[in-house]
Amino acid sequence: MCIRLRHSLRSIFIYRHHISAAIAILSTLYMRVFLPDSIRDNSLGVPSILSEKLSSPLLEDCPAHRNRIFRAIRSVREMASLMKSSVPLSQVAMVSFFSSLAEAGLHASSMYYLKAKFHFNKDQFADLMIIFGAAGSISQLLFMPILVPALKEERLLSIGLFFGCAHMFLICVAWSSWVPYMAAIFTFFSIFPQSCMRSIVSKQVESYEQGKAQGIISSICSLANVISPLAFSPLTDWFLSERAPFNFPGFSIMCAGFTMTIAFIQSLMIRATTPISDMGSP
Repeated sequence: MCIRLRHSLRSIFIYRHHISAAIAILSTLYMRVFLPDSIRDNSLGVPSILSEKLSSPLLEDCPAHRNRIFRAIRSVREMASLMKSSVPLSQVAMVSFFSSLAEAGLHASSMYYLKAKFHFNKDQFADLMIIFGAAGSISQLLFMPILVPALKEERLLSIGLFFGCAHMFLICVAWSSWVPYMAAIFTFFSIFPQSCMRSIVSKQVESYEQGKAQGIISSICSLANVISPLAFSPLTDWFLSERAPFNFPGFSIMCAGFTMTIAFIQSLMIRATTPISDMGSP
């Protein structure tokens, strides 16, 4: 009975990620087919810097394809230049990567871990989701407007990451089914990092670069969300199986906690920033 239960849980765990990947592909296809670009400027050409180095016959072979390549190269260069222009911006990018990596690892592992160890059912998972949602909403609506002016975004970012670490370490050593509910209360504070990082980033760039800077952070978070399940899902399956090298079912969640700790340590190095709009004022 126990072996059959483990095999069924493993199948559910694997198919859950297949369904997620299928939905992501369908979303991309929907955007491609039904949401065409509303601005089409056929007059766009190769950047002047690059056009001086290339001969016109080469560009006439496949201009549309080459223009897309040149725009992509220029975009990557601009992103790298923007990241290097501010030390706090680079630090926030590192924090966003490791924190997103840890959060995605927790989401990819926690449900399977709780199901296998404490036999959580759908009602208990729903209760946890309600606690997460309610705690996050109350925190952002009531706590953040009070704490941000008093503590500033940098310190509030570190506080949120610290409670995120505590949440993961507490779950990985959970000894009873009520422990995940207690750990979920930490969401009151662990919800802070995303908003704080966006606020810090907005102060590091001019108004015309806000979209680019926020897009860089979103891209980094998306990259971490793609990488994380590839690492944490097999690790969770390994330590919940009979092939585990030692008896520690929450080992993958502990690794996610250590990843969040890296983000926490990096956040402590972020110094107070001055808004761009205030730099020119006497």
